[in-house]
Amino acid sequence: MSTKEITGKDVKATEKNRIRYSSRHIKHLPPGTITEFEWKDYCPLGFRLVQELEDINHAEYLKSICNDETLRKLSTGKVGNMFLLSKDDRFIIKILRKSEIKVILEMLPGYYQHIHKNRSTLLSKNYGAHSLKPVGGVKTYFVVMSNILQSDVFMNKVYDLKGSSQGRTNKKIKVRDKTILKDIDLDFHFYVDSLARHRLLKQTKLDCELLEDEGIMDYSLMLGLQVKGSCQGSTDELIPVYDSFTSLGSVDSNSSKFMKTATNSPDSSSTMYSCTPSRDSIDSEDSSANIQSVASMCPSPAPTNASDSPQGSIISKITPTNIFQNSASTNFGMRIPGRARRVGRGESGKTVKGGGGEEWYDVILYLGIIDIFQDYGVRKRIEHCYKSIQHSSKTISAVHPKIYSSRFQDFVSQIFLPDEDTSN
Repeated sequence: MSTKEITGKDVKATEKNRIRYSSRHIKHLPPGTITEFEWKDYCPLGFRLVQELEDINHAEYLKSICNDETLRKLSTGKVGNMFLLSKDDRFIIKILRKSEIKVILEMLPGYYQHIHKNRSTLLSKNYGAHSLKPVGGVKTYFVVMSNILQSDVFMNKVYDLKGSSQGRTNKKIKVRDKTILKDIDLDFHFYVDSLARHRLLKQTKLDCELLEDEGIMDYSLMLGLQVKGSCQGSTDELIPVYDSFTSLGSVDSNSSKFMKTATNSPDSSSTMYSCTPSRDSIDSEDSSANIQSVASMCPSPAPTNASDSPQGSIISKITPTNIFQNSASTNFGMRIPGRARRVGRGESGKTVKGGGGEEWYDVILYLGIIDIFQDYGVRKRIEHCYKSIQHSSKTISAVHPKIYSSRFQDFVSQIFLPDEDTSN
C-alpha cells in the first residue's frame, strides 16, 4: 500500500480559529479576564495523517485537548518541564519553544514515513503542533503526544532515561499521581525473553537512525514498571517475588493478586469545546477566524485489556510469540513481560554489586521514546561546551546526535538483558 507524502507546502500550512472559555467557566472568572484565544494548527494535513494512522478521530482529538482547564494552564506559557494530560488521558500536552515546534515540523515528513513503515516503532506519536494566544497576550506553543503512561494501569515506578548521569536526579516531574524518576534513580536490570530483547534492540536502532538523520538528540526512554504482588500506592516498598535463595519453580504465580487498575475518571462537569477546521482549507493562513464553541462531553477512552480483565490474566496471555505475531501492531513496547533484578548504585551512578541475596520481581514493562523535538543547534552546542569543561562528555546529554544515538542504544542494551543470562 502506497504511503501518502507530506510536502513542503503541507509543512508550512497553518489554520487559525478563535476559541473561548465555556459560558459556565466565564461566570467564575474575575472581571477583566481574557476569555478569547487564537488557536493555531501547524501542518494540519500532516498531523491528521498521523492521527488517521492511529485511528484517532480528529473531532474527538480536538474535544479531548481543548477545555477550560487546558486553556487556563496553557495560557500561563511555562516552557519546559510542564506536562498536561488531556481530559480523557489519551494524550500528553507539553509546552515547547517556537524553535522546538520548528524542529517537529521539519522532521514530520520523514517521521510520518518512518512510523508508517515501522508500525512497531517505539517513538511517541506526535498528533499535533499548536499555538494558543490570548487576545492581546503572549503566544504559547505546544505539542500533543501519545500517552505512554496509561491511566488505567497502576505503575510502581516511572523513569525518564537518557543514558547519561549528569543532572539526572533533580527537578523530578510529577504527572498526576506519577513521579517521573531519572537515570541515577534506576536501580534495576530487566530480563526479558531473548526474542523480545532482539526486537526491542532492533527497533531502538531503527528509531535512533531516523532521529540521527533528522539531527535530533536529547530524547528519552520513558519506562513504566508494574510489579506483581504490590499494592497501589506502594511505589518504594516493593515486595520481591523471589530472591537468590528461592528456586523459580517454587514460586506460585497465583499466590498474590496483581495491582488494581487506577481509576482516573475525568471530571465530567467541565464543558469541552473547540473549533473543527475544514480539512480542505489547508492554506487558510490569511483567512478570517471564526469564534466557535462546541459543548460536548469528552469521548471515553478506548477500552484496554488492562481494565477488561484481572491483571493476572493479562500476564498469562502475554508471550513473546503473540507480542510480535501482528507486524502491524502499534502496541510494541506496551505490556512486555519480564523479570527485574535490583542492583545497587554508586555515587557516580554506575551499577555496583551489593551484598546479601538478590531481589527479583516479576514485572510488566511499558516503554517508548519521547521528547523527540530537540536538535543540536546553537543552544545545545553552547551547553555541550560549557558542561564538557566541568564533566566528562560521556555523562552529559548535550552531545552530537550521532554520539547520542550510539550511547542511547548501548544504554538500552545494558539495562535490558536476555532472560537466560540471569546468572550473571
